[in-house]
Amino acid sequence: MARAKFLCDAERCIECNACVTACKNEHEVP
Repeated sequence: MARAKFLCDAERCIECNACVTACKNEHEVP
């Protein structure tokens, strides 16, 4: 079962990787 959901609007993505950084910080992965 999923613990969290993340909605990503690919049309608005500017490939800044902020979502990747936020996800890593939230889940405490290197």
